[in-house]
Amino acid sequence: MPSYDLVYIVRPDLETEAINSIVERAHQRLLDQGATIEHNDLWGKRRLAYPIQRYREGYYVFTRFAASGDRIPEIRRGLKIVENVLRASITVAVGSVAPPKTAQPATPPAPVSAPAPASPPSGAPAPDAPQPESAQLE
Repeated sequence: MPSYDLVYIVRPDLETEAINSIVERAHQRLLDQGATIEHNDLWGKRRLAYPIQRYREGYYVFTRFAASGDRIPEIRRGLKIVENVLRASITVAVGSVAPPKTAQPATPPAPVSAPAPASPPSGAPAPDAPQPESAQLE
């Protein structure tokens, strides 16, 4: 079965519990259509490019699933019915999903010190400075 990427935007004014229930409902709709969920990622609240139903922000959710191609129209229709989903997009998956980043202990980077530029001794002109005419007449 081919894999598909589903990205949908949930209303931003909902509580965390309500958002989680919408995600669970979307997963259940996928499972009802015979899909298998391969990966799920909550991207969080982001600003929209243009207002959708008077909302300037939305809560983005990414899901990768595998399903037969003839089930995709029914999955799209099921997501349009959910009133708290502002937009949904299903595309054919390309590549693999990046593995989740593991928490690395924060170590401050070592300070990089550049060598100080060499200054000419006092009274001596810099090597690239123009020489006075009297010094050039030898």
